[in-house]
Amino acid sequence: MDFSKLKLELYDFLGLVLPGLIAICEGWILLRGWHGAVVGINQITGTGLTLLLVFAFAIGNIIQELGDVALKAIKGRRYLRVVRDQFWQTTEAEIVRDVIKKSLGHEIGSVDTAYDYCLTKLKDRFGKRDIFLATSDLCRSFVVLSAIGVIPATRTAFFDPRSFAHPYVVAAILIAVLVAVSMLAWRRMLRFRELSETIVFRAYLAIVNEPEAHL
Repeated sequence: MDFSKLKLELYDFLGLVLPGLIAICEGWILLRGWHGAVVGINQITGTGLTLLLVFAFAIGNIIQELGDVALKAIKGRRYLRVVRDQFWQTTEAEIVRDVIKKSLGHEIGSVDTAYDYCLTKLKDRFGKRDIFLATSDLCRSFVVLSAIGVIPATRTAFFDPRSFAHPYVVAAILIAVLVAVSMLAWRRMLRFRELSETIVFRAYLAIVNEPEAHL
């Protein structure tokens, strides 16, 4: 198989490959220690790197699914769609409903149906949504990876061959960094998810009256 012909979309790289690579690095550190992982990374060949990217793609899917399951279990199934539900209660949403009703000939009561309708009509005219969604899911994976990262961080502080003089201090610093990354990633996840949700409706309104738009 010629791996050079593989093409990655933006979401594939940001949402799957990058989290997968980080997860692999965490596993590498857990098994071989920080120094062993660095040496191993430096010895990767071109073919090895290609296989690593393919493996990272597979692991990235698992990380994203783990993040989705954990988020829904902790926060509820519609947590990332709350902003969509809130928008549907505004006066701006009334305009969207009226425009959709004129286009379809009947009213849409479900915000999810309206969202899918607007997104379908936009086609490729809202390309930034892919960026927003990929960034949001990337940040969600950072939250998961930060939680998982506590294990290799502890291994690095206490069981690395080149042990530290003050392992408890090192462990506390590493865990504090992971907590900070998790909190910042969570905030960014919510902000970019909001952009990927509400702007779909506004972008639909922006193009609906364009002469060339056949909506």
